[in-house]
Amino acid sequence: MAIEPSKLVEKVIAYTVNNPYERDYWEKAPALTGVLAWERDDSIAAIQTWMDRAVDTQTSEGCLNYSERLNLPAGHVSTFTPTASLSASLGYPLLGFYERTKEARYMEAARLQMDALLAAPRTTEGGICARVEAPELWVDFLYMMCPFLIRYGKLTGQQSTIDEAFRQFEIHVKHLVDPHVHLARHAWCERPNHYPQSTLWARGNGWLVACSVDMLAMAPDHAKAGVVAETCRRALEAMRVHQDRSGFFHHILDDRYAKFEASATLMYAYAARTAARQKIVGDDFIAGAVKAWQVVAGSVQNDGAVPGVAVPPGGPGVPFGTTLFGQGFFLLAAHALRGELGI
Repeated sequence: MAIEPSKLVEKVIAYTVNNPYERDYWEKAPALTGVLAWERDDSIAAIQTWMDRAVDTQTSEGCLNYSERLNLPAGHVSTFTPTASLSASLGYPLLGFYERTKEARYMEAARLQMDALLAAPRTTEGGICARVEAPELWVDFLYMMCPFLIRYGKLTGQQSTIDEAFRQFEIHVKHLVDPHVHLARHAWCERPNHYPQSTLWARGNGWLVACSVDMLAMAPDHAKAGVVAETCRRALEAMRVHQDRSGFFHHILDDRYAKFEASATLMYAYAARTAARQKIVGDDFIAGAVKAWQVVAGSVQNDGAVPGVAVPPGGPGVPFGTTLFGQGFFLLAAHALRGELGI
């Protein structure tokens, strides 16, 4: 017998809270946001210690996480030294804690992170680079940067950071979204001009649509909101074509031999249901969103771990396992679908 959705959410929250892993790292950002969405005071108190640790270890440059060079065993790059665009992911839930507590230290940490983000290396058009080694734009970094930029601007009254979020969205979409299929490639390098990882990565498109609905939730009346909404609509429509009858999405969207991948499936569920609520897409997307969440829910382990997630850096050839961002998007999708799930 399938477990009741509300009880499953509680199990996933419990696993997430009790398994922070050892690093104060970007993967915690969606988990923090997912737990915050459910407003469980005991769980929020537990994850606040994660946020406090990220603030306590904020670097001299302003980054909210460890930012040393990584040697990657798989993926499309062998070395990765993140810019402040990666640690910006933690800025979004950091501001959520500021809104709850009004503690000045959280806003000061957000200011330092914002300064670091705006000072990060850029492409010639002004796109904020994903890594130090090359002038590259990565689709996942839209989610890491843009919601933080907007939330910070809303809380501080700085319109410039809100405008910067929409500027980054446009620049990244220009180079990463294929105008013929309306789906994103993972990464683009400016010099030499090429795509170091060019497949239609499912989670990459999940990051794109999740970022889009979050931006529109905070700044629906921005002059460039229509660009974001249209990009989101086209991407969701294009993704829907590739949803398996089971409800899953393949790790590479258009490769039916690729493994089913849980985090992209959950991101689609979250974004499709939210986009339907925002009238970006029709209510006919809701059934697919429910099916996506339910098929992943069926694989959740007894301890609340969400398996079947392609671990970073993503793209072809990486192992699968359980990740904090997978846990977070399970909670975010369930929260978006709580009416349909009877929670």
